[in-house]
Amino acid sequence: MQSNLYRNQVRIVTLVSIAALVSTTSLLSGCATTINESAPTTLADNVVTETTTLTVDQQLSTEELLTQMLTTVNALSEAMQKSDRQTASKKVDQILLISNAVRPKILTLSDQLAADFDRVIALAKSSVERNRPADADKALRFLPLIIDSLDNF
Repeated sequence: MQSNLYRNQVRIVTLVSIAALVSTTSLLSGCATTINESAPTTLADNVVTETTTLTVDQQLSTEELLTQMLTTVNALSEAMQKSDRQTASKKVDQILLISNAVRPKILTLSDQLAADFDRVIALAKSSVERNRPADADKALRFLPLIIDSLDNF
């Protein structure tokens, strides 16, 4: 009878040990990281912010501005292929500045040509806004067609 009592005690101790192990494991795996908001923080003193002002030379001819735009669209396409969003955003800003200088001149020549030009600008913008490198490539393919069409006017 004592051996049955001993076996029962061993089983109880074993079950209690297993229960303790399971509950400890559950408790430890559920621990969360706490953030001490009162801890001191430091900021870098030598933060340099680079700002550049983009401008367009209004004295350039339409052909020269479009050539400059073509170079910029090519750089945009390359930046998008490399996933360099910062450079791509700068290139889009430059494209928009050039387009603001060129569009009125194109509009005086042809409404359809101006609409096609607007499509190229929209493709350049959407390449960055929607992260679509293919749109930058399309803009790069279509812009020379517009430049060639200007020769007919």
